[in-house]
Amino acid sequence: MTFTSRDSALHRRPMLAAAHGARHCTVTAAALLVVLCGQAQAADMPDETFLRGSYTTERSTGEVRWDGIMLGGHVGYSNLSTDFFDRTVEVTTNSKSYGGFIGYNIQLDELVLGFDVGYNRLSGMQTTADGLGGVLSSSLTLTDYATFRGRAGYAFGQFLPYAFLGAAVGRMNYLNVRAGTVTDSRDNAYSGGFVAGLGLDVALMPNVFLRGEWEFVAFSTVGSTRSSLNTGRVGVGLKF
Repeated sequence: MTFTSRDSALHRRPMLAAAHGARHCTVTAAALLVVLCGQAQAADMPDETFLRGSYTTERSTGEVRWDGIMLGGHVGYSNLSTDFFDRTVEVTTNSKSYGGFIGYNIQLDELVLGFDVGYNRLSGMQTTADGLGGVLSSSLTLTDYATFRGRAGYAFGQFLPYAFLGAAVGRMNYLNVRAGTVTDSRDNAYSGGFVAGLGLDVALMPNVFLRGEWEFVAFSTVGSTRSSLNTGRVGVGLKF
């Protein structure tokens, strides 16, 4: 397959945009989390918790327990990178995202192990590309995706930094056109993949915490197109 100089330029510019987008997602999430933590520390801690469960805080030592059930919601900013035409053209786009999570932790001294299931919805996450001077045309839209992640973290004070690894499945729409004729298309196509990333939970109260994360998802090929997603997000959760 031969591409024009215009196709080569398209290939180089999105690669730079993808790297910039991933950095922007991570920096945005970190900045929001720092601002929220600063506001929380300025307020007095309440004398009593409003939820009862397996979480307890020892006021004498400042220890926070992280074991038990957790659930919450989050918002973020995502960057989708898509490889078209057997990876010869790469296109990126950005979108806001939102969703929720539920999971469970076990704490062994400072070591915290757990898992969570998450759902993420994206807004306007579509990429398109042309090849062979417009003879080929393809588009891909990522609607939403779900994750199942195993987590491991180290607790100190009110902070819990952690890493995670797991599986993901995304729901996509794609369209391939050659010389004005549709050769392949499908709505609600499902693509499996893997998820990995880093995060930080910060306890505000014995049963309330803030969350900041960077998440990377690599999806399998659908319609001769492969895609990956970088997301920076912040959220609020409850623990029981």
